Amino acid sequence: MNQEADPTMMIVGGLALLLFIVTYMVGKNLSAYNNTKRRIRDLQSRRAELQKDNQSSKRKKAKAKKEEENIELIQKIVNKLNLVQENKVSEISDFLISAGYSSKNAIIKYTFAQFVCAFGFMALSLIFVDIDPSNLTFKGFLKLLIPFAAVYVGFSMPKILAVNNRSKRYKEVQKGLPDALDLMMICTEAGLTLSAALDRVSKELGKAYPILAEEIALTSIEIGFLPEKRKALENLSKRIALPEIRALTSILIQTEKYGTPVSQALRVLSKEFRTQRMLRAEQKAARLPAIMTVPMILFILPTMFIIVISPAAIGIMAK
Repeated sequence: MNQEADPTMMIVGGLALLLFIVTYMVGKNLSAYNNTKRRIRDLQSRRAELQKDNQSSKRKKAKAKKEEENIELIQKIVNKLNLVQENKVSEISDFLISAGYSSKNAIIKYTFAQFVCAFGFMALSLIFVDIDPSNLTFKGFLKLLIPFAAVYVGFSMPKILAVNNRSKRYKEVQKGLPDALDLMMICTEAGLTLSAALDRVSKELGKAYPILAEEIALTSIEIGFLPEKRKALENLSKRIALPEIRALTSILIQTEKYGTPVSQALRVLSKEFRTQRMLRAEQKAARLPAIMTVPMILFILPTMFIIVISPAAIGIMAK
C-alpha cells in the first residue's frame, strides 16, 4: 500500500540538504582562502629571507672589497718602505704557516704589524718619558734609551704573539696525535687508502682536535693532487715542526716506498706517543709541589698561624 509523502518531511529534508550544500561551499571557500593566505604568508617570509640573504651577501661583498682595498694600501706601504726582504720571504712564510696564519696576505699583515707596533710603542714612550736634551746626565741617558727599547719591544710583539700561537697549536697536536693514529690504524686495517684514512680521521677529530683535523685534511687534499705522496707528507712535517710529526711522516714515507704494512707501524707509534703523553703528565704533576710552595707560604701558612695562635693570644689578653 503506497503512502503519500508528508509535505513537512519533504520541506525539512530540502532545508537540511540546502544547509549541507551551503555549509560545504562556505567551508570550501574558507579553506581555499586560508590556503591562499598561508601561501601568501610563506611567500612573504621567503621573500624577506631572500632580501635578508641578499643584503647580507652585499654587506659581505662590501666588507671583502673594503678589506682588499686596505690590503692593497698596506702592500703599497710595505713595498715602498721595503719592509720585507726577498731572502727572508720563505722563512717568514714558513714561520707564519706553522703559527696558523696561512692566508696569502699573512706576510704583508705581519710586517705591517711590526712596523705599526714599533712606531706606536716609540710614540707612547716619547709621550710618557720626559727627555731634556740640555741636561743629559746618566739618568737622562737611560731615559734616552727607553724609546729605542720601546721600538724593539713593539717590533718583536707580533713575533711573540705568533710564537705563542704556534706553541698552543703544537700542544694541541701533541695531545690529539695518539687518538689520530689509533683511528688511522683502524681505517688502514679496514682497507682504506692513506688519503681516505686521513680524510676519515679529520672528520672524526673535527670537534675534539680542530687544529690537528685541519692539518690532516689539508694533507689528504695535497695527497690527492700532488704527483708524489712524499711531498704532501713533507709539507705536513714542515707546517708542524714536531718530532712526533716527523716520525709519523718518515714512517708513512717508508711504508709507501717499501710496501710494508702501515697498521703495524702505526700501532707501535701510537703506543709510543701515548707513553710520551703520560710522561708529560707525570712531569707536570711532579712540578706541582715546587709550584705550590710560594702560594702556600704567602696564603696558607699565615692563615694557619692565625688560627693556631689566636686562641692563645686571646687567653693571654683576657688575663
